[in-house]
Amino acid sequence: MAALSRRDAERLLHFVAEAESLGDDQPFTPELLVELGGLVEADWVTYCELDRVRLRPRCSIGRAGDDYSGEEEIAPHVFWQIVIEEHPVCVRHQRGVFTALKVTDFLTRAQLRRSRLYDTWFRPLGVDHELSVPIPSPLWHTKTFLFDRADGRDFTERDRLVLDLLQPHLTRLWEAANTRRLLRAALARLDQPENGDSSGVILLAGAECPGFTSPSARRLIRDFFQPEAGGRLPPELARWLEAGAEQPFRRHRNERVLTVRREGDALLLRERREVVRLTRREREVLSWVARGKTNAQVAELLWLSPSTVRKHLENVYPKLSVNTRTAAVASFLGLIDAEAS
Repeated sequence: MAALSRRDAERLLHFVAEAESLGDDQPFTPELLVELGGLVEADWVTYCELDRVRLRPRCSIGRAGDDYSGEEEIAPHVFWQIVIEEHPVCVRHQRGVFTALKVTDFLTRAQLRRSRLYDTWFRPLGVDHELSVPIPSPLWHTKTFLFDRADGRDFTERDRLVLDLLQPHLTRLWEAANTRRLLRAALARLDQPENGDSSGVILLAGAECPGFTSPSARRLIRDFFQPEAGGRLPPELARWLEAGAEQPFRRHRNERVLTVRREGDALLLRERREVVRLTRREREVLSWVARGKTNAQVAELLWLSPSTVRKHLENVYPKLSVNTRTAAVASFLGLIDAEAS
């Protein structure tokens, strides 16, 4: 079993501290990937976000100084077929195996060199080995770090352990940056009338005494909590803050959901309507159906029986008020768009 040396542990802690101190709206910059590449040595370090339901890229960031000149343009339909069905690590990550994985966990070097993955993706850059770790995410917004080597040396169990230990910190960095983006947008609207705004801001002056509460935040507090005398925070929010506020606070009121996140001395409140409550498995099934997969193909991908897939779809139709696969997909895509907004 791999174990970190004292030096590796110190370097890992230093990286986490440095990354968290940057506090940018973009959590993973080319410069930060340089630091990450100092922990796990590679010829190329890349971070990418993909929408694997609609089959479109969201962003791709390469490490500062890396040379991608040998990379060839891959036809979109080939790229997505490789990502979704042929790349052994991508396939496992899509099945919810959110750990650091190597291509050689599944393919020998000879098998890799006979594959289309190697011919269209690895060979043009001269890549021999790849290790990747995802941030646990839904299929419509996957987030993955890729480490590639061209010198024939495979990644070690020590490298895998470093990335597995870093994963929760990388997740927190992404969530914190996303909260900062949302907070910045909410702050930009502070001088505007409320107009039923679904987000609000509270600037903290103390644990129970906010220094400033935007009009929309006051409305959300009234709607989801019992009002407190003296303008104090509701007891539930105060207890959440005292406990560290590491995870978002959520409160339901019928079909409405309030989410509260902390960023420094500010709280960001966001309301959305949870019109449909789908289970995690129902969402997975619909994600694959949205990509044109048959029940049998979805069953194989999710390690289910075709009858179980059919039953999930039968349960989904009344929830979405539809009668066909096409209508279910359209409704599902609209639902995830609303949740992401």
